[in-house]
Amino acid sequence: MQLIKNIPIPISGLILALLSLGNLAQDIHPHLRILFGGIGTVFLILVILKILFYTADVKNDFRNPVILSSFGTFSMSVMLLSTYLIEFHSSFAYGVWILGLALHILIMIYYTYHFIMHNFDITSTYPTIWIVYVGITMGAITSSAHEMTAIGYLFFIAGFLLMMITLPVIIYRYLKYPNIPDMNKPLICIFTAIFSILIVGYINASPEISQEFLITVYGIACLFYLFAFLKLVQYIRLDFYPSFSAFTFPFVISALATKGMTMQIRENGMINIALKIETAIAILIVVYVLVRYVIFLKNVESRN
Repeated sequence: MQLIKNIPIPISGLILALLSLGNLAQDIHPHLRILFGGIGTVFLILVILKILFYTADVKNDFRNPVILSSFGTFSMSVMLLSTYLIEFHSSFAYGVWILGLALHILIMIYYTYHFIMHNFDITSTYPTIWIVYVGITMGAITSSAHEMTAIGYLFFIAGFLLMMITLPVIIYRYLKYPNIPDMNKPLICIFTAIFSILIVGYINASPEISQEFLITVYGIACLFYLFAFLKLVQYIRLDFYPSFSAFTFPFVISALATKGMTMQIRENGMINIALKIETAIAILIVVYVLVRYVIFLKNVESRN
């Protein structure tokens, strides 16, 4: 039970990365999907148990806007998990998908009410806000697995519009208040996720693909990727914080966006090379953060 109590809510970002990495790495070997997906599912269950058995602690965590917004990766993980469950029971998988969507919408409402309409503080606003708002695009990414691409496309539109609204806010926040505590520095890597997740959502849910739109958005995504990678190199040397989860999913979804581009733009050697490099980087980062999390949880438990 002590392990469950010590599980930090931001580990949800690593869970989302592991489940996403399973889909990315399955082209290397099908068993990798089972491996990464299985590890992600174990951690997901531990977070669920924490919510059930330590509800007061979780409620207290949710008073922090960064932790609450990070929790959006949990509902995104539930949506993604549903695509793993289809091969076992499609109706149950669909129910899990609906549950993940409903939970994410509730997080959006809760966050908007408590930290946008009330108690808004620009210095407490970080790229995790994109998890709340742009994260609804996970509904678009997973919609095709449940044959719900029509509604999935609406989630893509919502994510795109919310990205356009929030992007200037976050850029302003970092330019105006550049001094960031070490524990929140890794969150800047989420920059590379916002356009990449939209690319994957668009490819999976759009009734008609515009290559011009894709190339434009992908070009921006590549610039954001380079920016986030430089920040990763800079901050990976920090002492470990649960916010290290922010190093993981953004680079996995960026690789998945590149993978989607290889399917849309045939015979492009540059993109194929980029996919191999980004896949290797994503695997290394996720495994590294996973190991750091295991060490962190082991050390916390030994102190208690």
